[in-house]
Amino acid sequence: MQSVQKVQEGQEVQKGAGAEGGRATKIISKIGLEVCYARETMRQVENRQNPRLPVRVPVRCESEAVPGYRSLGLTQNVSRGGLLLEVPRIVPQGSVTTLRLLTGDGIAHAEAVVVWTSESSPGGMGLQFTKMEEADAHAWEDLLALQAGPTPRSSLRIPIDLEVTCVVDQGTTLQGRVENLSDAGMLVTLPRVVAPHARVHVSVPEWLILPPVETEVVWTRGGPDRQGTLHGLRVLKDDMGKELFLIGTILRIFVG
Repeated sequence: MQSVQKVQEGQEVQKGAGAEGGRATKIISKIGLEVCYARETMRQVENRQNPRLPVRVPVRCESEAVPGYRSLGLTQNVSRGGLLLEVPRIVPQGSVTTLRLLTGDGIAHAEAVVVWTSESSPGGMGLQFTKMEEADAHAWEDLLALQAGPTPRSSLRIPIDLEVTCVVDQGTTLQGRVENLSDAGMLVTLPRVVAPHARVHVSVPEWLILPPVETEVVWTRGGPDRQGTLHGLRVLKDDMGKELFLIGTILRIFVG
């Protein structure tokens, strides 16, 4: 009986060892797959010479491929070698384009070829730079360095000095001045404080020929050395004309 019991115990130990070994093999295999995946991911990242950086940059795009073509758009992402541009109207793949890009400190000029297109709404074009002067390349590199750093921006703030007319909650009219602008909002100085969450209807001078835009006050800040009060205004997402207003204002002021 003792011999039989020892044999049975030995079989149970072997079974237990076999089960544990199987589990260990599965764990090792899983770890191996994860390591291989991580290495492959790292290899792809390391091999990509021009990583894409998400940022909304206003761009004016022109192309002789379509007579009279000129479109205002915003980037989805940018890189050293090119960008992904959202535009109301695309040009065919292979077309040569001329770009004017707002970098935050000024305008960079570039030539680019359309490498692929998307006819979704808005349209999309993948553009690869083919020519850029040294000064423009430096300005573009500065923008990329900012976006690759610890405090990247979702949209680019463009310094600007523009008089605007603001109607607060469909009542009081105030004359203000825009200090910077992005596709998300604007920084405006007004002669008096407008409370946060108030709706502000902002209009630019008539010569810009642009529709007004609806905004909401996010924050206010004043100071003894400042004439008027600074207001952070958020462009309402449901306002269909916001991108036309913002892009058009920026590009017509800086580009003409």
